[in-house]
Amino acid sequence: MPVILIVDDSRVARLSLRRMVSAIAPDAEFLEAGSVDEALSVVAGAAIDLAVIDYNMPEKTGLELAEDLRTSAPSVRLALCTANIQDAVIERARNLGMAFIPKPPDTAVLTAFITGSAP
Repeated sequence: MPVILIVDDSRVARLSLRRMVSAIAPDAEFLEAGSVDEALSVVAGAAIDLAVIDYNMPEKTGLELAEDLRTSAPSVRLALCTANIQDAVIERARNLGMAFIPKPPDTAVLTAFITGSAP
């Protein structure tokens, strides 16, 4: 059973993403956070397999969280799920070894990430 962290400052976005991921991975366990600091706190007490992270959040970006996770949990597969599709953001995400999932998430792209077939 994979443990999946969903990080987005929008509760509605977290619920929507959770619903989509549940359809792909019905046996998944979910952890949620509404900020980078909350996510780091959640991760400190749990072993996660995947993280789907929004880019735009108060105080710190999702890419800053990804940098921290690369240090503290290097084996976690990460995806940046955002409406911010600037080339620089996508390139930085890819340089961190993250999958990129544009919002609104496409089921095929999300499935590829969850199943491990996404770059």
